[in-house]
Amino acid sequence: MKSTLTPVTASDFIRAISRAATPVTIVTTQDGGRRLGQTVSALSRVSDEPAVLGVCINQRSPINEAIRARGAFNISVLGSDHGAVADSFAGRDSVARPRFTFLDEEWRHGDNHLPVFNGSVAAFECELLNVTGIGSHHLYLGEVHRVAHTDVEPLLHLRGNYRTLAAHNTEGQHQ
Repeated sequence: MKSTLTPVTASDFIRAISRAATPVTIVTTQDGGRRLGQTVSALSRVSDEPAVLGVCINQRSPINEAIRARGAFNISVLGSDHGAVADSFAGRDSVARPRFTFLDEEWRHGDNHLPVFNGSVAAFECELLNVTGIGSHHLYLGEVHRVAHTDVEPLLHLRGNYRTLAAHNTEGQHQ
């Protein structure tokens, strides 16, 4: 299928960018004794040495002030069966799970004393390097100090829905 480039509008941009599959993550921090988390699908590797990740968070999210005040945040990459957790930290209420709910059995404290999701596919503990306001979002750059990972399949966001990877494995094959 051939596509035609057209001048960008906000709605066209949103439709086009939704075609890029992204990992579903929860960014967490703590403000005093209060834990905060936000579902984020804008995660990017920025640098390998030093290890730096970038995350974008809507400027309206209450987590923004806490990340800047704490100077640190954690990123938990969710697994394929964590849609309810993702919905909760995206601010969606459900009968089974109120929004922004930290269920104690699902979370632990990382070495930096910030929340890490126990079922994470991968987890990153980050020290805040820089924050830049760009339009509707804030871009946070964090230097990664500790990581954990598993071989579990990640939860993806594509075209406004959660998805998982295809069942067949092409690992080690060149296309």
